[in-house]
Amino acid sequence: MRHSRWSSIIIVVLGLLFTLAIRNINEIWGWITSSLGAGLLIPTLARWYWWRMNGYGFAAGTVAGMVAAVIQRIFLPAIPEYYAFIIATTSSLLGMVIGTYLSKPTPDSVLLEFYKRTRPFGFWKPVRQKLAAEKLEEINKENRRDILSTFFAVPWQVVLFLTGMAVIMKRWDEFAWLLVLLVALSTGLYFNWFRHLSQEVHVD
Repeated sequence: MRHSRWSSIIIVVLGLLFTLAIRNINEIWGWITSSLGAGLLIPTLARWYWWRMNGYGFAAGTVAGMVAAVIQRIFLPAIPEYYAFIIATTSSLLGMVIGTYLSKPTPDSVLLEFYKRTRPFGFWKPVRQKLAAEKLEEINKENRRDILSTFFAVPWQVVLFLTGMAVIMKRWDEFAWLLVLLVALSTGLYFNWFRHLSQEVHVD
């Protein structure tokens, strides 16, 4: 609770200090998304794809990225947003790797439980080698199905958004064919992905 309270106070104070240097809302929004927010990007992704990643690595990567973003804002406030993004993500990556390797690996029992439940892609070979061959084949089969399902899921999300926009704009001619396309993609997702979920979401 003390950590939460002090964190809240520090964040508010930092926010008030930054208002002294802000010229417009677009400027600070660009910094938040391309620099401060970028500090979270690498740790958030790596936790799903790298077996060695742990809580210390996540914390170190997040802190390193955010500190780099604040320092960049103070000393290099006028650099393009893509440079700010590179600074934050590179610092975050270095902090994450250093923090991970300076701390102990996550216990095998936790990693195996996590892998069997979430079945992630990526660099999980040391964990996968400890699974039974039958379980591994089951996971590989599901992963292949997930890859194929992205060809339905990504267009489905786009078409769902466009269908809603067609209703709002009262473009009923476009709504009709978008609805047909949405039904077709939904059918593909159901038979290729959704109907298998209840059979596969369990842990032996």
